[in-house]
Amino acid sequence: MSFIIRKALLTDVAAIVQLERAHVDDELLDSNSQLHAHSLRKGEVIQLINQHWFLVAEEQGHIVGYVMAAKWSFFSAQPLYRHIIQKIKFADLNGQAISTTNSCQYGPVWIQESKRGQGIFAALVSELKRQVRDTFPFMVTYVAADNARSLAAHKQKAAMTEIDQFSFEQRDYYLLATSNIA
Repeated sequence: MSFIIRKALLTDVAAIVQLERAHVDDELLDSNSQLHAHSLRKGEVIQLINQHWFLVAEEQGHIVGYVMAAKWSFFSAQPLYRHIIQKIKFADLNGQAISTTNSCQYGPVWIQESKRGQGIFAALVSELKRQVRDTFPFMVTYVAADNARSLAAHKQKAAMTEIDQFSFEQRDYYLLATSNIA
């Protein structure tokens, strides 16, 4: 393993914003697809680093991956997340109720294409779970139904379980959750 996982620093903000803008549409399979999340702006990345959780994978001084998690309030102004928040009110994982007070939104996660399949995804998510677990026993995310690679990675490498399916603006999604309790 030639990479390290660490908390993002304020000195990483410009690189993170650049990566986010360059790769925000990576999951889209064709030109007709839509992504309902938005590219993180500089101020949002700073807020995530200072008030939430933002981890990077670094190799030889370059960021080759990142993952973030945030309290639901961070996302609540966005229509897609408002829809997800309503779904969470009725969600459970293995009989345990999930709510906006005992879970956080996890993602996005990004891995440089040439570095995929080298354990970075699993390492980032594992460390994120460790850092989040004292505050939130659950992490929740969503994956587009047509993004089979991401869905498989989340289920197999992040131990996430499908808790619901939903449609939003003519695109189908899986709602996934994982327990952070060791």
